[in-house]
Amino acid sequence: MAALLAKVNSLLLLNQAFKDTYSKQLSFVSPEVEVMSEKEKFLQSVFEYVYENLDNPQLSVELLSSHLSISRTSLYNRLLEFSGMSPVDFIRSVRLERAANLLEKNSNSISEIAYETGFSNPNYFTKVFKAKYKMTPSEYIQAQKNLVK
Repeated sequence: MAALLAKVNSLLLLNQAFKDTYSKQLSFVSPEVEVMSEKEKFLQSVFEYVYENLDNPQLSVELLSSHLSISRTSLYNRLLEFSGMSPVDFIRSVRLERAANLLEKNSNSISEIAYETGFSNPNYFTKVFKAKYKMTPSEYIQAQKNLVK
């Protein structure tokens, strides 16, 4: 009877040791969940689509609204509320920012950069660039070169 009692006691201690060992090693690591607001998700999806289609001169509010599966009016209202710009202004702004970046870092001509950023007319590109940056693209290039010196 004593041997049986010792064996059961030994098994219970061994069982407890296994529980202690494996319960300490088991830990749940939850993945980092990035919480984005509806506004951030919407603006990110708009920006990504515009940026992917930046070189397409046919990019329009209609294409953007159909990609997002919302009406033009809803797109206009949401974009105006979230960014303060109309869809046309938003698309133009993204194009101009990319063009300014290319003008700083690229040796392509102004016309090539205009076409690369989706403007079908280099004269129009120069006009809207000057309206946003208060200087022509060539003046912008010169100003950037002067900053580097």
